[in-house]
Amino acid sequence: MKLLPKMAFTAAALCGMSFSALAGAGAPEAGSLLLFPCFDSNRGSTTILTVTNTNSDFTQVGQLYAGTVDVEFVYINKNDCQEFNRTRRLTPNDTLSVLAKNDNPNQREGYCYVFAKSPLSGAAISWNHLIGISQVDSAVGASVDINPYVFKAIGAQGVATDVNSDGLRNLDGVEYEGSPDRLLVPRFLAQGPADSTLVLINLTGAARFTAVVDFLIYNDNEEVFSAQYDFKCWKKVDLDQISGSFRQDFLVTTNHNVLESVNGTETGWFRLNGNLAYSTADSETNPAILAALFEDYIGNTGELPFTSGTQTNGELVSQSVFHP
Repeated sequence: MKLLPKMAFTAAALCGMSFSALAGAGAPEAGSLLLFPCFDSNRGSTTILTVTNTNSDFTQVGQLYAGTVDVEFVYINKNDCQEFNRTRRLTPNDTLSVLAKNDNPNQREGYCYVFAKSPLSGAAISWNHLIGISQVDSAVGASVDINPYVFKAIGAQGVATDVNSDGLRNLDGVEYEGSPDRLLVPRFLAQGPADSTLVLINLTGAARFTAVVDFLIYNDNEEVFSAQYDFKCWKKVDLDQISGSFRQDFLVTTNHNVLESVNGTETGWFRLNGNLAYSTADSETNPAILAALFEDYIGNTGELPFTSGTQTNGELVSQSVFHP
């Protein structure tokens, strides 16, 4: 996995990681909805999004092949979760790559999800044949590949997924697979010597809801410290802005193991879990949250969060002050 040099460009480096499928172990499986954790169209950065239809059915059905599907790209703006949409048609074994800054000239940064649609009705459907990848390039030529989160649809192939007719893609175990309940980051390097950034996505009442996230931060000797952080929609934040417990000058004052460090830099790990999402009119406990950690320490690295449990109150993307 290649990661972008932070000195080349900061925003794109925050996006550099690969995600495994949420269900089961091992490599990701194809699904009906792909969620790319970020796109970056800031000056000097270019994001390429690729979606591939792995269905190989060339049986002629009317004017189409049986393996043909439409896919809708939905770009979500980082500040307010407003969306920009485009629909494309993929024939069997077809692949499509687009430049985010050309495909979506109205937004500079955020995340993007792509879902399968019927080429006849335009309705969202079960089509567990989609795979994808994205690439972010900097002005100096550095690049990083980013796999999407993959959500399988629950129903049989071709069946409409919008079971409750709310117009949303519900990650509820009825329309699509649920999202992770808790996220476990296996390592962080102490801030000061290292410079780390966390990307957060709120999937519960995303547009109008503030999400409160609980953190349990462990040093290298099992001591635990707690913190909270709140955000809306999509956020990238330095670890030491979440809590001073991530800093080198704090960790060396704790009951840490003096024999466990990386060239004198303290290490630890942390858990995060959605505590509450609230708007001016509604609230939801234990909201669905996605996250990714990126570190700059003798080069850039990225850590995938491990997951525990399943959360079923996420959706893409509500603009209401009431949670569906």
